[in-house]
Amino acid sequence: MARAHSNLMLIVGASLLALGIGNTLLGLSKLPEYRAKKHAAVAIAGDSARRMTQGTAAILDPATDAQLLFDSAFTKYEYYRVVLRGGIWLTALGLILIGGVTVRRIFVRTGAVQS
Repeated sequence: MARAHSNLMLIVGASLLALGIGNTLLGLSKLPEYRAKKHAAVAIAGDSARRMTQGTAAILDPATDAQLLFDSAFTKYEYYRVVLRGGIWLTALGLILIGGVTVRRIFVRTGAVQS
């Protein structure tokens, strides 16, 4: 029974590790792209590009292309920041689970812990 539980934790840990690494790599690859798009929008229109195109002011004052580019890039940048943070957490959790299973197996094999 303990062996089956250990194998399940190893599978869960490996899955979390794989998902975490994938999310981390995706976040790291996309963040520079959207950071550059935000900077490009500011270079085109100056600081006015940073003004969000939402709310009542957006209805009365139509957004420029630079503002729309900045809004889109800002939203995607923040999304990939969340993806990166989640990837780091999933990687850490997967490593902790795999490490815990490995340590437990070593101690059980040497007879230091009786289950």
